[in-house]
Amino acid sequence: MITYIIGHKNPDTDSICSAIALAELKKARGQQNIYAARAGDLNPQTTFILKRFGVDPPLYLSNVYLRAKDIMTCDIFTVDKETPIFNVMKSMEEEKIRIVPVLDDNNKPLGVVTLMDIAEWQVSQTSTETSRKVLTSIPNLVATLGGEVLTNSIGNDQKVLSLYVGAMMATHFESTIGDTPPQECVVVVGDRETIQASAIKLGIGLIIISGGLAIKPEFIEAAKENNVTVMSSPYDTATTSQLVRLSAPAGRICNTKYKKVSPDDCVEDIKMTIKNFAEIGVLAINEDGAMQGILTKSDLLKPSPVQLILVDHNEISQAVDGAEDVDIVEVVDHHRLGNFHTTGPITFRCDPIGSTSSIVAGIYKAEGFEIDKDIAGLLLCGVLSDTVILRSPTTTNKDKEILKWLEIKSGLDHKALGNEIFSANSSMKARGAKAVVREDFKVYTAKGVDFGIGQVETIGFDEFESEKANIKKELEQTRETKDLTMACLLITDIGKGTSLLMAVGEGKTIEALEYPKLEDNVYELKNVLSRKKQVAPHLLNLFNELY
Repeated sequence: MITYIIGHKNPDTDSICSAIALAELKKARGQQNIYAARAGDLNPQTTFILKRFGVDPPLYLSNVYLRAKDIMTCDIFTVDKETPIFNVMKSMEEEKIRIVPVLDDNNKPLGVVTLMDIAEWQVSQTSTETSRKVLTSIPNLVATLGGEVLTNSIGNDQKVLSLYVGAMMATHFESTIGDTPPQECVVVVGDRETIQASAIKLGIGLIIISGGLAIKPEFIEAAKENNVTVMSSPYDTATTSQLVRLSAPAGRICNTKYKKVSPDDCVEDIKMTIKNFAEIGVLAINEDGAMQGILTKSDLLKPSPVQLILVDHNEISQAVDGAEDVDIVEVVDHHRLGNFHTTGPITFRCDPIGSTSSIVAGIYKAEGFEIDKDIAGLLLCGVLSDTVILRSPTTTNKDKEILKWLEIKSGLDHKALGNEIFSANSSMKARGAKAVVREDFKVYTAKGVDFGIGQVETIGFDEFESEKANIKKELEQTRETKDLTMACLLITDIGKGTSLLMAVGEGKTIEALEYPKLEDNVYELKNVLSRKKQVAPHLLNLFNELY
């Protein structure tokens, strides 16, 4: 089982820093296979912070959908095309499997053999045209019968032979064979010496002595002189005859029209393939054509090997794609509760404070774990970023107390560090309108109606004035792409402690905004710094009234 600690889509500094720090804490506790992850690209501020402290970015996960490689069976029974059908059947029974891949020397599938393929082939052997024809070889016969080769003139290559049973009078034997070339015949006979002698005299290609019975030495010598191959079988004549047919190679009956998938294909898509085509299983093939595993209906019932710990969010709409299909075992957050369900009890920590980094730092402090200097620096950045250097109204006394502790552990001054990290994130023009709008964009739902709010921190509004046309266009595209009733961007001047709001959307929604309007689509929000505490609640109430 792999556990990923991951923040929301369009991750901000707090979600990245808290994920990294919490992963380190859990590793210190002895938990294995646990990793920090992210559900989107890093913004310039976070990139700057990670480089400053020499910390690698968390693993990027575009989604956590269950993939073929997560549940496929890799330790599987396979055969080559020469393997006797009998051996395939025996292994199916012993291993309780219903599908066997047939591979070439490069591990590439030639086809598959199922019980249905075997049954259909056996039925086909009852027709008049094919009832006597057997494709086999001496190695396959030895493997199937477990007999001994007494003399071999026929060689080890595969050959099509006509099968006869020497259960008649010697006078009728030659007429039974008829026009079939003797060297293309295989005769199964017990201790009927007259039949043995006649078969050797005719130059029969292969004689199989059934019942584990002996053959006279002089018959062996005569067989060598006439280029007749002789082998023994421990089984009776009827069983031996049946096994001779089953010594045919698996390649003769394998189904070459098998279904295949990539190890990276989503399991939900594979379920539809198996259901729609009534497949027993599908082969997982890599880009080189080699088989990596197999998926059967039993494999599809396996749980995901991935579980999540959510930080800085608890709403599935903000979580990495596929989160609803895996187990969420823990949440560490400081936001409102969304429509959140789990299959079982989980650890849930949600404190009404300024940042998730404050919560994680508090866990370090409370449990007495020695915190690495760089991890303390990351958490300090997370607190400063989310509280806008303690100026946001979301800031609490707990944030201030933990910030002092982090200053001591990191050896850094929070004011100097705060100015440093916000300067790294302030250039709108350099980032581009798409990044400005979407890097920290969150979707909210009220009365079944969706709207979104992005936020960007700046030093002054000059850049916004020069970029607002591009930003408006990007907001309109974002609204259309995400199917939102309204899309907004909160532009926060961290130096003056005030914000502007640009909003695009349906007419009645825009008209209902109660903020002071500076120009079309732009509103003044004096002394507003927090999207979570000051903007989102107001807009949620507005939507609840309108819809």
